[in-house]
Formats: sequence, C-alpha cells, structure tokens
Amino acid sequence: MVEVNKTFKERLIDFTMYCRDRHFVLGPQETKDAFKIAENGYVLDRKLFHYSLKAIFCKRKEHFDRFDEMFVRFWSRYYEEKLDERKKEIKLIKNESNSASVIFLGSEFHVPKKEKKIEAKQTKGANENIRLRMTDFSKVDINDKKHLEELAIELFNQMSMRFKRRLESSNKGIVNIRRTIRESIGKGGLPLDLNFKKKRKEKRKVVFILDVSGSMDTYSYYLLRYIMVLKKYFKSLEFFTFSTMLTHITPLLRQKNDQEILRQISKNISSWSSGTKIGESLSEFVSVYGNRYLSQKHIVVILSDGLETGSVTVLKEAVATIRRKCKTLVWLNPLKGMKNYKPIQKGIINVMPHLDAFESAHNLDSLLKLEKLLMNV
Repeated sequence: MVEVNKTFKERLIDFTMYCRDRHFVLGPQETKDAFKIAENGYVLDRKLFHYSLKAIFCKRKEHFDRFDEMFVRFWSRYYEEKLDERKKEIKLIKNESNSASVIFLGSEFHVPKKEKKIEAKQTKGANENIRLRMTDFSKVDINDKKHLEELAIELFNQMSMRFKRRLESSNKGIVNIRRTIRESIGKGGLPLDLNFKKKRKEKRKVVFILDVSGSMDTYSYYLLRYIMVLKKYFKSLEFFTFSTMLTHITPLLRQKNDQEILRQISKNISSWSSGTKIGESLSEFVSVYGNRYLSQKHIVVILSDGLETGSVTVLKEAVATIRRKCKTLVWLNPLKGMKNYKPIQKGIINVMPHLDAFESAHNLDSLLKLEKLLMNV
C-alpha cells in the first residue's frame, strides 16, 4: 500500500485520501494536524503515531472500529524500513510542510507539482478496481486474490455504513403534523422543528443458507465475508452451511476477530468442498430449525447453483415450505452471472415459482446489489 520511494508527506496525503475514500470526514485542518504530529517526531513511535492519527481522524464509532485495520494495512510496509532511514526522512518533514501547501479541492487532496502523476495513478487504480469488481470469483488470477480480498472488505465496509444510515433514518417515523403545527405557534407559525410520531422498531431477521460444495466454495467464501461485515446491523442473523449435511454456524460469528471466525468455520465444517444434497439439507433446516428461524419477519437467502444430486421433489417441497413460512425468499445463483445463462437445471426449474428474487452472486458487484434486497426486511 505504501511505496518506499515516496516522501513522507506524499504518504500522509495518500493515507488521508485513503481514509476519505472510506467515508472518513477529513479536511485541511485534519491534514495540518497530522503533519504537526509528524513534525513533533511522533511518527518514530509506531503506536504513538497510530493513536495520534486515530484521535484526529475518527469522529464516529464506525471510524474507530475500522481505523486500526486500515492503519496496519497502509503503514506496515513503511515501518518495516530501517529506523535510520526513517529518521533522515522525518528531518525533512517540517521543510516539506513549509515549502508547499496541501490544497483541498472538492473531494480530493491535490499536490500541484505532481498532479498528472497522481491523477494517472488514481485512474489506473480505479480501472483495476472496476475490473476486479466485475470478475467472476472462480476466475480470479492468483496474483489478484489479495487485492480482491482487500477491495471486497473495503466495499463491504462502505456498504455497512450506508446500511447503518438507512436503518437510522428508517426508524425516525412519520411527521406528526398536528403536534408540529401546535409547537410552531410560539415561533411565529413557522414549523422550524418537525415532530415525529415514533415508529415501532421492527426487528430485522435474516437467515443465510450457503452451499459449500466443491462447485460453490469460492462463492460461499465471499458471501461469508459479506455476512461477517453486516452481522452487527441485524437484530437476528442466522448462518447455515450445507453440502452433504447442514451445519449451524451462527455461534462462531460471535467472535470479534475475523480471521479466528474463518479458522473456526473451516475447522467445524467437515463437509466443505464435498458433494451436495440441496433438498435434504433444506428439509433438515425446516424440520430442525424452522419453528425458531422461520416467520413473517424473516428473509431467507439461499446461495447455491441448484445442481441437485438428490431428489428434486424433496428440494421443491422444502423450498415451498420455507417460502410459505418466511417473509421473503431470495436465491443467489453464481451461474446466473454467466453469459447466455438460462435456468434449465431441474432443481432451479422446480424452485423458481416459490422465489421472491433470483439473483447472481458471482462477483463483487452482484453481492453489493444484495443490499437493496436486505433493506426490504
């Protein structure tokens, strides 16, 4: 993330832009304060520099929640350099700060002398991100996997912020016209302050059922990362996996460390990347967990290619039962992202009449579209 041949000033500006692209509210004053921290030598102490920037840059809870990971991702390479080299570089910071100002233009920081170079780099990076967003998960080159992983987490986190704002605004309720007019009388009749009728908060409940058979494990992994980011915005979120057998994974999501969650899931799902029996697995979900996790307040999301190796009749009956008992049933099928795809598989043909939505889930863009469906809960 951080290039060794860049000056410290350029790195700090890049980090500020990096944060702003992720919805941190930063302006010229925050940048000036960050340079002041560097001038005082705080940058020589990684922890001191880290927490000083955190105090300046973070203004919301979601910023504090994400900042540590972003700092490590951006600055780790810089702190792997030799200390002597950093000391020499930091001596120039004060002179750099005085010799050229950082101009705040709209939505980006701009260094006049290197405008074309920075713009070209940003354009190249943007094009690369667009390419990865549109690439099928199963066709990602091994050299792109790390970049795709970072891009996925950033996009999912940005979505989670939008999700939170929409949830907050949806809970305001409707305007109480009568009370608003009554309270405006003492203010010359102007309705300066709107009075809202309190809206009873409806618990949002979601159930994810992921096919982790051999043909689906790559797609399931990215939807799992998606779930891990959004889990805190639901009053109830249940997570199941299946291939030859159904596994209830929700308890493992309660851990705070994402890597530990992934490790525990890998350890506890013995059937990952094996065969698939969709109908039997969904029937087990209905019979064992249906009374608890199916109601008219639940949206159920099933991720599977629909390539049933068991009884199609069992699959059809299980899906019909789930739809009858839940509010909304969504089926995500990565095959739909293929050119000229047609739902001709027996399994898909039999479940289609019972679905509220049938969408693809083959790349980042398709997963991001799931946001609208979840907001209908």
